[in-house]
Amino acid sequence: MRMILRTGKWVGLIILSFLLLYMLAFLVSPYIPAYTSKRSGDKTKRLYVSDNGVHCDIILPIEDIPAELLEELTYHAGTQYLAFGWGDKGFYLDTPTWAELRVSVALKAMFLPSPTAMHLTEHDEVLEKWGRADLTEEQLSELIEYIRSSFRLDEQGRPILIPNRGYTPRDQFYEALGNYSCFKTCNRWVNRGLQKIDVKTAIWTASGKGIMRYLD
Repeated sequence: MRMILRTGKWVGLIILSFLLLYMLAFLVSPYIPAYTSKRSGDKTKRLYVSDNGVHCDIILPIEDIPAELLEELTYHAGTQYLAFGWGDKGFYLDTPTWAELRVSVALKAMFLPSPTAMHLTEHDEVLEKWGRADLTEEQLSELIEYIRSSFRLDEQGRPILIPNRGYTPRDQFYEALGNYSCFKTCNRWVNRGLQKIDVKTAIWTASGKGIMRYLD
């Protein structure tokens, strides 16, 4: 019995230590910028990032998205901007509102490697609250490749649509690559994309704060 209690005590301490370290990283890391190299060339392109308080999306003008990618996606004519978000599939599809969040879904998303989905949302105009950064043609090309590489593709090399699961008529879900966890969150996906193209952002962040504070 003593051994069981002792083991339980050590397990509890390990879990508590992990949670404390994670919370410390969560709070501190947004203030530590990642190294970025300067890119030469005219910055004639622009990306946007939205943050709803929990989840960030990368947003691009539709005219800057290659035709071959647009042909593989479902969206309405007249759409001006497309937002891309990567995240936990169960969380995305089973929790349309915070009121419907189940503890089991949240725990699985945070602590167990879980399947992911790409969320595509249509916009007609730039919102004042979006962050923004100017890019060179090279940076834009690399960002689009990063986004496309996150989709799971079918045998014909096309993104796999998850039918009839959007929240509104103007958003869609697609199968995605990678697993979600407390270390690889939706915001970390956006953060990682910005790091890859040398846009200033946090060294690591699980929240949108480490992304939005560095954007105009």
